[in-house]
Amino acid sequence: MKKILFLSVNYPPMLTEGSSRASRFVAKLPELGWVPLVVAPADVAWGDADKSRAQPESSEYTGIYRTGEIMDGSAFGPDRTVQLLQGMSVAGPSGLPLRMISGLLPGVSLVSGWEKHAASVVSEIISRHDSVDAIYAQGPPAAPLLLALDLSAKYGVPVLFDLVSPVDGVSLPGSTRNDAAKIEERVLTSGHTIMTPTRALKEFFLKKYFGKITYDDLSIVPDFCSVPPELARLAAQKPDGAMQLLIFSELVSGKHMKSFVQALGGFMQDAGVFRGTPVVRIIGGESEELLKHIRKHLPDAQVSCSHRLQEREELEAVAGCDVFCLASGKDEPADMTLPSRMVDALCLRKKLLVIGQEGPAAQLALETGGFFASIHDTPAVIQAFQAAVDSFRQGDRGMADLQPERFTSASCLTVLSKLLAYMLPV
Repeated sequence: MKKILFLSVNYPPMLTEGSSRASRFVAKLPELGWVPLVVAPADVAWGDADKSRAQPESSEYTGIYRTGEIMDGSAFGPDRTVQLLQGMSVAGPSGLPLRMISGLLPGVSLVSGWEKHAASVVSEIISRHDSVDAIYAQGPPAAPLLLALDLSAKYGVPVLFDLVSPVDGVSLPGSTRNDAAKIEERVLTSGHTIMTPTRALKEFFLKKYFGKITYDDLSIVPDFCSVPPELARLAAQKPDGAMQLLIFSELVSGKHMKSFVQALGGFMQDAGVFRGTPVVRIIGGESEELLKHIRKHLPDAQVSCSHRLQEREELEAVAGCDVFCLASGKDEPADMTLPSRMVDALCLRKKLLVIGQEGPAAQLALETGGFFASIHDTPAVIQAFQAAVDSFRQGDRGMADLQPERFTSASCLTVLSKLLAYMLPV
């Protein structure tokens, strides 16, 4: 078995873009003949079961090396913990021992902890294993990409760069957009193997670096389906009672959130009169702002909202819904990326609805018999909600059972296997 050093700030328990993708690659790499040695952020214990699970990981080799001590989520608080797992900087509660927040000073994120300690963790791995055959580096943020370039130059090891969105450089202290652009260009023109999850992102890089990279320099390896059998069975069951509408809020804030909730309120009012009101659950987004708009525009509706959850909990929510809605705001990555939960919803054969802007998510919804509306067009949003709910109630699954081949694990792993093989010397 060949060894691959796996550098990812987004690795679980993180809830950042690329986290599910990273963990699923790690789970499948042994099938391709590769042993992953993962440099991962500090883990989080939400309860005693998580603490018991993490103890063997820290006391003996499991293939995962953490860049901080396990964090007690119950002591740190659920809201702060979720913010940390989304890559934000959060001040710790007063009086909380520093060791309970992974040895980090108050106001420092888990991302910063990874950046600070990853190089020393890599040294430990290499001293234990003598050498590695390849490096996988996922970005953004930029730190894993820069570390991979340094390690490649030092040890002569090829790198597979996985760019899940444009390199933003936010996590680099004192960085600017110009700094981020330089790092991004350095990676894309490095001569190493590069892959992206969507065609839209590949085309973005090709246009941005026209004349410096070619079409064959970038490969597309989409996120793929990886659903536990029990969740697949749950998703296949016909639920009793009210219809369940799950809204996954991604990058929606400010005026976009206000207009979205207003449109949802308009739909719920019509649905209550003519169609029987569905139960709505919203996951993600800025919860305080969201609750304010819900109290104003949906005071009597059956709507609940929460911050991001653990991956298993989010997958259970997706499996239990009837219609999955992705709400995305006007943000540059949104028109080039495809959130993993939408891929999971597709894999669980859910009716897809996208409220946002044109891009891979909207394309996938329409491609599989779902619906799309611009978040700027309130009447269109109301109509899209109504159409999605009516379509489900009429038993029209559209193309939901015809899962696109490109999202199967077999298809994605075939491409990944070829990329890894081409990296090695003959």
